[in-house]
Amino acid sequence: MPRHIKIGLIVLGIGFAVSLGFFVDIVGRVRHLVNEVETEENPFSAPAQPLYAPTDPPVSAKIFFPAASGPALLTAEDEMIFKSAEVVNRAKQILQKLQDGPHSNAMFPSLPKDTKVQDIFISEQGIAFIDFSNTISTNHPGGLLNELTTIYSIVNSLTYNIDEIKQVKILIGGVEKETLAGHCLLLLPMEMDLSITNVTPPTQKTAALK
Repeated sequence: MPRHIKIGLIVLGIGFAVSLGFFVDIVGRVRHLVNEVETEENPFSAPAQPLYAPTDPPVSAKIFFPAASGPALLTAEDEMIFKSAEVVNRAKQILQKLQDGPHSNAMFPSLPKDTKVQDIFISEQGIAFIDFSNTISTNHPGGLLNELTTIYSIVNSLTYNIDEIKQVKILIGGVEKETLAGHCLLLLPMEMDLSITNVTPPTQKTAALK
């Protein structure tokens, strides 16, 4: 091979190596900057917001779960939450208790495994719109009574304890569904129904969050 061609190839190789090193350095810098932005601004997950202030008083709330035995389909467990000035935050605290499940062996969890609350909105008319993840339906065992206890554990826990909530409308995956898992209708907002529980109606003195 002629000497001038060899020299030319060597020069091209050196130039390519330098360019490649420069490119790798740029890519590394870009990735570092992107990671810093994602860490600082965290665009993929909203920061956790406190559901109550340090000065909010603790109050007792009845959280409804399916009964393990007895004539009543639902029974209640007394839990402590904090009386936030924001109605939505009180509702979120109650729903978190439902997600955590009961502490007593006399009750069963009412929400299927991995069910999450995606959003909550409370209208001026006192209707709480609760958007659950699809797992509330896909992981549900089904059956009329099972669906009924899931629905009214949610409805009763919110309406019994929070005066501002008169009715509850359940959404699944951000949309309205006809039924929870094939049986109980979800099309209309639902009011408190204690007829399937062993709990008496709240009064002005005993209601937890009045």
